[in-house]
Amino acid sequence: MNREEMMVECAVKALSEKMGKNIVSLHVGEATIITDYFVIANGSNTSQMDAMIDGVEEDMKKAGYELKTREGRTQGGWVLLDYNEVVVHIFSTEMREFYGLDSTWRDVEKKTYTD
Repeated sequence: MNREEMMVECAVKALSEKMGKNIVSLHVGEATIITDYFVIANGSNTSQMDAMIDGVEEDMKKAGYELKTREGRTQGGWVLLDYNEVVVHIFSTEMREFYGLDSTWRDVEKKTYTD
């Protein structure tokens, strides 16, 4: 497993532990220069989203991965955690449906972790 795959697994585990829903990873590296992977999940409410964000930040830091940028607010329904090679998107259910990142990147390798 390479560094990027280990980062994805770390983020997915943290999201799962906070009961994140519909967790997927998209290997977008060949389709864009932005990053290698997107990890996408949604929460049921802002409190859960905050817990998911905290969990990802804590676990990624413990694993030695540095957060480059954090954008968005849970009140707005979308928070982005940029770790360079991996970008984690945490959405409210409504905002995830609205932005449709899953379908925007449908031509890339997708791995589903939870329903």
